[in-house]
Amino acid sequence: MLKCSLLLALLFAAGAANSADIVHAQDLAFRQQYDSALTITAAAIASDGSDPVGYYWQGSIIQLVINDLGRGELVDSFYKLSDRAVALCRQRLKRNPNDAKAQFYYGMTQLNRARLLGWQRRTLPALRTCFDVNPHLNAAMALDPSLTDARLGLGVIEYFKVSAGRYVPGLGMFGSRKKAYDLVTAVVDDDGMFGSAARALLVYMMKEDGDYAGALYHGSKLLDRYGGNRLMMRHMRDALYKAKRYSDVVKLGAQIDSILPKACMDDKYGIAENWIVCGKAYSLMGLKQEARERFDHVIAWEPYQSCVPWLPHYVREAKQWRKKLGS
Repeated sequence: MLKCSLLLALLFAAGAANSADIVHAQDLAFRQQYDSALTITAAAIASDGSDPVGYYWQGSIIQLVINDLGRGELVDSFYKLSDRAVALCRQRLKRNPNDAKAQFYYGMTQLNRARLLGWQRRTLPALRTCFDVNPHLNAAMALDPSLTDARLGLGVIEYFKVSAGRYVPGLGMFGSRKKAYDLVTAVVDDDGMFGSAARALLVYMMKEDGDYAGALYHGSKLLDRYGGNRLMMRHMRDALYKAKRYSDVVKLGAQIDSILPKACMDDKYGIAENWIVCGKAYSLMGLKQEARERFDHVIAWEPYQSCVPWLPHYVREAKQWRKKLGS
């Protein structure tokens, strides 16, 4: 259910930050304590408004809130922060083309922008933006090989190149799946500051490539550290569904149902998605009444389609499955 727009959903933690405060903000964001994390990154902007770091991180965490809770009203804030980060990187590169930090943040900001464009289902702008990522991240790595977080970004683009046809029919792009996995796995194996972000990305890649055991293993490892992370639970639920472990899908789905209202009292975005996946699992288990209930709940939210991201897609899918089940 998590589409290509979430390919980079948990890569927000990749950054070349050298501040203990930013590291703490990263940890808080993984724990989904967004307000506290944003307070720290806002302070970084206030302390030095000429440094792209604070703008990048503020935008990254806002982007995570958007993907997690469907907070579409925050989209404009993300783009404004990203515009400022890119502008500051350009200023620094104009003064010094060998500024590795500026090259890095330029590439990573564009990577985040491509992800959000994908989340908005603006596929072609997302693709065009992707082409602006590798030159800057490669330059950053050439200037400073210690920027292992740049390998994460390069791994994301490499994986998208090799799998783009799944999301855009007829689009064939040359890439290496092995190279993508090597780049991401190397950061996981380092078990350093960026290990959790790399592991989260690895879960997505394995889920999409049919290695469900691997996806569930790495997802469980991440949840051991960040228990209750909703995005990771959703990835694991989807891996279970693809593995046809339908009884496990509905068990995990029930856990997700129990925590979503605590994060957002009226989270039609996350709840509708969860009901769709669990409804399909119930249907495939032959439990038609349980499936109907979930699909009917989603369909009942049709009047909210214009104000809830992705809800039109979920309503349409619910109607298709509901029709198969009959009365």
